[in-house]
Amino acid sequence: MFSHPKNVCMTYITHLHFSSKLSLLFLIASFKAFVHAVIPDIYITSSSDTISEIKELIENSGCNRSNNNKHQKKD
Repeated sequence: MFSHPKNVCMTYITHLHFSSKLSLLFLIASFKAFVHAVIPDIYITSSSDTISEIKELIENSGCNRSNNNKHQKKD
């Protein structure tokens, strides 16, 4: 059906779930960034926190998940 999910080592449903989660995180982050722009003492670290959270999610998803598992130390 679609080639992109397969290219990133996900099924269509997994990709749908993952992308929807990112979309929700971006929506919330956008709201917080706007509030912070208006009232600078609110949500001071929310943009940086969201970037870190999204970076971690991407690094541990799809093909990256497989690559990260290969590089983990085995005890």
